[in-house]
Amino acid sequence: MLVWKLKMSQDKVKGFFRAFLKSYAGIFFISSPVFGAVLFLVSLVNFNMGFAGFLCVLSAYLFARLLGLKETFLGLDFYIYNPLLVGLAIGYLFKLGPLTLIFIVSLGILTFLMTYSLTAIFSYYLKLPVLSIPFVIGSFIVYLASLRYSNLFVTSLYPHYPEWDFRLPLFFKGFFDAMGTILFSPYTAAGLIIFLALIFYSRILAFLAAIGYAGATFVTALMTGSFEKAFSDISAFNYILIAMAVGGVFLIPSPRSYLMAFIASLIAVPVVESTKTFWQHFGIPVFALPFNTVTLLMIYTLGLVGYESLTKFYRGTPEKTLDYFLTVLKRFPFAGREISLPFTGTWTVWQSFHGKWTHKGIWQYAVDFVITDDEGKTFSGDGSSLSDYYAFQKPILSPVRGRVVKVVSNLPDNSPGKADRENNLGNYVQILDERGFYVVIGHMKKDSLKVKPGDWVEKGTLLGQCGNSGYSPQPHIHVHVQLLPEIGAPTVPFSFAPFIKEGKIFVDNGVPREGEKVSPVFPDRGLHERLNMLIDMIFEYDVIDGGRKKDLKLVVKMAPDGTFYLTDEKAKLYFGINHGTFYCYNFEGDGSSYLKYIFLAAPRIPLYFEKGLEWKDYLPIELIGNRLIKAVFRFLASFNHNFYEIKGRYEVVGGLSFKGEINFLKLKMFTETKIDEVVGFEFIKVTTKSGDVILRRKRNEKVFVNGVGGSGGGMSDV
Repeated sequence: MLVWKLKMSQDKVKGFFRAFLKSYAGIFFISSPVFGAVLFLVSLVNFNMGFAGFLCVLSAYLFARLLGLKETFLGLDFYIYNPLLVGLAIGYLFKLGPLTLIFIVSLGILTFLMTYSLTAIFSYYLKLPVLSIPFVIGSFIVYLASLRYSNLFVTSLYPHYPEWDFRLPLFFKGFFDAMGTILFSPYTAAGLIIFLALIFYSRILAFLAAIGYAGATFVTALMTGSFEKAFSDISAFNYILIAMAVGGVFLIPSPRSYLMAFIASLIAVPVVESTKTFWQHFGIPVFALPFNTVTLLMIYTLGLVGYESLTKFYRGTPEKTLDYFLTVLKRFPFAGREISLPFTGTWTVWQSFHGKWTHKGIWQYAVDFVITDDEGKTFSGDGSSLSDYYAFQKPILSPVRGRVVKVVSNLPDNSPGKADRENNLGNYVQILDERGFYVVIGHMKKDSLKVKPGDWVEKGTLLGQCGNSGYSPQPHIHVHVQLLPEIGAPTVPFSFAPFIKEGKIFVDNGVPREGEKVSPVFPDRGLHERLNMLIDMIFEYDVIDGGRKKDLKLVVKMAPDGTFYLTDEKAKLYFGINHGTFYCYNFEGDGSSYLKYIFLAAPRIPLYFEKGLEWKDYLPIELIGNRLIKAVFRFLASFNHNFYEIKGRYEVVGGLSFKGEINFLKLKMFTETKIDEVVGFEFIKVTTKSGDVILRRKRNEKVFVNGVGGSGGGMSDV
């Protein structure tokens, strides 16, 4: 028990120091504790300041624990870096002493209260981050209150910084001084160390820092008539922060985001100068007020106009965010309006989106289906009778869950080659999907409809039969989606999920092209159960890596947003089941974790297996290549989002096994995967030029679910 308590105490201390170091890194929009450690050491050059920052964070943390908010405090960088910055400001201004310590503790608690309250207000009412506004307010309080505290010793009376410094051209010296000022270390050596560390962790942020500073200081020089004055102004650190935040953090990195960052930095020039003019009457520096003002205005405005490249989930660096964005864009190009194919069997796409006949203009998003034979014909005999057509009178099924809104069923079917120009859709069913859009299915057979307005339908409910009513020269099924209830309203993009095209290629979500043969997929419940790994399940593996044998223990956990993930305590592999497909959504954490091999071998798995079934996927560069390759490709991809592509192709080889091949430049990887007979993965093998990595389930393993175990690698007792 004593050992357990000691371990728990050690874990708590480690958790606090890890969060503390990440708060340093968070000032520069990076989530690495190692980068934070570098910044912490830089701040300790002025021990007075570094210790004040630590004490301010510690006081805020202890107060958060008192309120029962420990996990909240440690989980979000801005809860920590705002008290940290206030502590650095106090340590920069005052020499440590008993009175200063009281001042630090009280301001640490006050800053935490401001951060917690303002975060709630900003996120709820404005959908904005709080950034460093609590720090700005706290620092103003520090400086204004200090005018009344004559017993506090001002550190400007004592040496703060090393006397040595670099002799550099004025622009570079000014840039590094401004970089160091972000950490209250306005000297060249500090800025140079920070910038080099920044390059190591994020080339995009380093690039943005340079262009933001260069653009804004040159404009300042032109306005004031003095380059020396512009480059020696340490308040220019605001331009660096604005460029990094706008161009790399809150927008997906791209040439357009770089332009936005440059513009935002230029906008900040008069804001910085006017702020300096106002606050100098009180003897107070501008701090990060211009940064917060300009950045929040830019983000809020871009959000209001629906700017499509706003970052939805920042992943610790702009490079990782960009990689995630590009991978998701390729893996999940359609979202929100997925429907099922409205038939059984194999049909051929007669006309798809932007079709050459009728799918044009505001009605361009629609798909028509016919049935063809081996010769590509849609009928037998001479095709003079409707009964000659393979699609005529075939059942039509509901592609969605929803409420039937409108039905027309009394229009006659046209003779082949004829069309009703007045009733475009002919007999049709309109369904209001439970997600809020309308699905319209047209050209149905007269008097064949089995539903009426007000009926609730599930996916697969029989709606009627394929006919040839309306503007239709041959029997076919027309499908489109619209947002408005009026027939004839503009159509909107949608997709089908899932289906098989050309008899062997699985598509989890997409729009088939003209001429492609498609058939719906009905997920195998057995596969669903095998891949439905539940919370608290434990999977143990023997790992063979380069001839060495290791043990691997994986546990299923749930994230706060309800997403499930596998973890080995080093990394997390998020997964889920949707559209009749098992997905590995995302990998985050230590790149040495063997979880990445599960992602490589099984990024997606159809819940339908037959020998020869194929599918493809796109993989994040996070899983492949060394650090240098990742750094170069991620940075260059910010200028061209199609710069690289990591494609995997997979094929069912029989039973519960499938193989894969991954290609990236000249790199090839081969994978083998076998799904367990009960739950999870039984075997995974990834082959690279450096050798094999094999994960094999332990057969004496127990899978636990909420404390209940099943023997033999399964859930037989659950």
